[in-house]
Amino acid sequence: MSLRKTLAHNTAFNAAGRIWEALVSIGLTVYIIHVIGTEGFGLWSLVAVFTGYAALFDFGVSSAFTKYIASYAAQERPAEVSGVVSTGVFFYGVLGVVFVAVGWPLIDLLLDGTLALMNAINPGTERSITDTARWEDARFLFRGALILFAVTNCTAPFAAMQSGLQRMGITNILSVLASLVKVVATVAFLEQGLGVRGLLYSNAVVLAVFTVSNIVVAYRIYPGLHCHSRYLQGSLFRILLSFGWRSQVARLSNLINFQTDRMIVALTTGGQLELVGLYRIGEDIASKVRQVPALVVSALIPAVSHLDSRDEHERLAQLYLRSTKYVAALTIPLTAYALACTDLLLSLYQPKSTLGVSGAVAQIILVGYAMNLLPGPGVSVALGKGNASLPMRAGLISTIGNILLTVILYQCIGFYGIPLATTLALSISTLWFFKALQRDVDVPPLALLRTSCFWPMVASLPGFLLCILVTMASTSYENRIGNLAIAGACAVLFGMLYVTCLRLTPFIDHYDVTFFRETLKLDRVPGFRLLTARVRDAG
Repeated sequence: MSLRKTLAHNTAFNAAGRIWEALVSIGLTVYIIHVIGTEGFGLWSLVAVFTGYAALFDFGVSSAFTKYIASYAAQERPAEVSGVVSTGVFFYGVLGVVFVAVGWPLIDLLLDGTLALMNAINPGTERSITDTARWEDARFLFRGALILFAVTNCTAPFAAMQSGLQRMGITNILSVLASLVKVVATVAFLEQGLGVRGLLYSNAVVLAVFTVSNIVVAYRIYPGLHCHSRYLQGSLFRILLSFGWRSQVARLSNLINFQTDRMIVALTTGGQLELVGLYRIGEDIASKVRQVPALVVSALIPAVSHLDSRDEHERLAQLYLRSTKYVAALTIPLTAYALACTDLLLSLYQPKSTLGVSGAVAQIILVGYAMNLLPGPGVSVALGKGNASLPMRAGLISTIGNILLTVILYQCIGFYGIPLATTLALSISTLWFFKALQRDVDVPPLALLRTSCFWPMVASLPGFLLCILVTMASTSYENRIGNLAIAGACAVLFGMLYVTCLRLTPFIDHYDVTFFRETLKLDRVPGFRLLTARVRDAG
């Protein structure tokens, strides 16, 4: 019960934080596009791709912090906890200095090489690109991103203390604080007419506040923490590195599958940043939908590490099965709703008449993102057990598959082959992972999918059809607030239909009812008794 309550509380904290961040992010993105335009937004989205690839040079050490802080804290070994933090800070401090010193002059080579590649793919684009101020903006933003990346890495060990000690409430309080600072700073800089460079300044302000807050909190929640050279341990660094380089492959996979498409769009279209921006808008709505089900697994890694360190394998298998079931119960209806209401949701960013590319991209990628979410609990189980090899291999499959499929499908069907390749690669990787994880956790993949996915798909169908009809009927309606109201009404109706249909199925059992009632206290929520009536009557 203690573990269930800890997981429930941490997931609830994460849910509150992520929902707040998603709402702030949507509002801020709409404002940013309004101020700097779709072209500027496209350039800013490419900076995120650059930062993601730069992060690959950290050797993945940061990915091991939460797992080993959780393990050492559970075993009451404060010296090792201090060793993780000290080793991480020292390593990333040295790496950051080297990275900036080497990377600064290489920015010019990177931009020149990118320009040459675009010109080779699309002859005649060189002059149109270099004659604009965007080229100098790109140079400035990439160099600034190097500095912010170096500082962020040094903060990572302190931030990991909160997740390692399962203090997600604090994590999300800090995230809310950071989001408020980001809103104020972004509006202030953009209203000063700084354009896309103002977004970099805003991120620098947020990073400064976030760094100080995480350091202070780390010492407060773990009084035995010390960050000093005497806690540096070569053996501990080798453990972190051994774990990290494998998870680095999974990070590369995520980068290729979730961000690199924008770079491919830029290269294949001769640097048309407006098209990159429209592609990013389509990705953005899909990623927002993806965030909600991901909350279910956000608190799993430290809990898995805790169970694994105590050899509680049966409870670990139950945790995997139940968490996958809950992820599917959220992922499937959210994906169905977003697919049906894509145009309504995207009209928040731009008029419907300009969103042909964004809408198609969003719908294609939504399917891939949904497939990618389903193995989330399994990935957390594997990482919590210290087995980073499985996510690494799954990442290799999706990475290689995405590259090969992008080349083939782009040649066959053109632009839309880019998002389609991502969706197919993620789906293939997911199916492989379910089968491979069975060796560590004895849950057959077909039984897992049947238990977790079938009934949510059936229960989502009525709401999906209803939303399709509403979207078709409002195709020519362009009022942004009106479209938002229609999307909200569709969400309410979809949710009501989904819950009503789900309660008629055997999807919810006695364990679920007990968990919802005693741990999450959902019996006070209107409609809970109606949803669980069949199970309670059967009992």
